[in-house]
Amino acid sequence: MPKRSCHFQDTFMPQLKVHIGEKHVDSGVMKEAKMKAVYDRTLNLLYSGAKNLMNNNAVEKMDATPNVQAKTSSHSTLHQMVLTNTGTLARPQPISQRLAAKPEATTSCITCRTVTSLIRPPCNYCECELCDSCARVCHFCGGSFCQKCSLTVYLQDEKTVCLSCC
Repeated sequence: MPKRSCHFQDTFMPQLKVHIGEKHVDSGVMKEAKMKAVYDRTLNLLYSGAKNLMNNNAVEKMDATPNVQAKTSSHSTLHQMVLTNTGTLARPQPISQRLAAKPEATTSCITCRTVTSLIRPPCNYCECELCDSCARVCHFCGGSFCQKCSLTVYLQDEKTVCLSCC
């Protein structure tokens, strides 16, 4: 006598092995425990940083001598700082010293990429190299600025205003 056939064969699914990785466990079952650990560690770092600051362990020291340049107008003090060889921040060299230091250098405009051997003063705000056609003159302070550091205002007529004078 032949064997009887299985009448559940259409709905029968064989069992498969499924690999569940750490990422699935962390985003599923263990999500709350993992996020609590991250939150606790963040709070501990914030509290320890505040304690170090309150205990005067700050690295930054203030200079007691008054700054002569602070008395000048505000738009002339806004410059990009330069990182020196020793790892400290310093003001960049004046434009006249930079122009005298490299008379034969070729520069390219940051906006239109035109290469020229004529040395022009850079942008007064971000100090990028500019050509004559891309340089914009501020209506209020008269400084030379690039397109990223100036705005064109269309009120009665077209005026260029730098970010310092806005």
